[in-house]
Amino acid sequence: LCKLAFKVIHSTTKLLPAWHTILQELQMPVTNIPQDVTKWNLTYDMLEYVLTHCKAMDTLMQQRELGLRNLELTDNEWLVVGQLQSTSKVMSRTLQMSSPGGTSIIKLILSSLAWH
Repeated sequence: LCKLAFKVIHSTTKLLPAWHTILQELQMPVTNIPQDVTKWNLTYDMLEYVLTHCKAMDTLMQQRELGLRNLELTDNEWLVVGQLQSTSKVMSRTLQMSSPGGTSIIKLILSSLAWH
């Protein structure tokens, strides 16, 4: 999925216009696939986006002339994407939670680990 996002974003004359056309044909807002997934909440955002745009993504990858068939996901891989999204949702929400004093839970966890 990261490879697909990278290819689409950086192919401004072929893949990106095709992506935008597919979204328009499906009457979806024209947006770009998130690609910075270096943190849990960003991973969740990308997986959430991918799942809500799975029909558009399948359509894009199935167009032989675009050369993305090798990135096409199987039904089983789509199930794994859903499972990853569920897991990353929990992580994302946990990291966003704050204690009553305003310190994030992750900071509390890291500081407690530093004491041991």
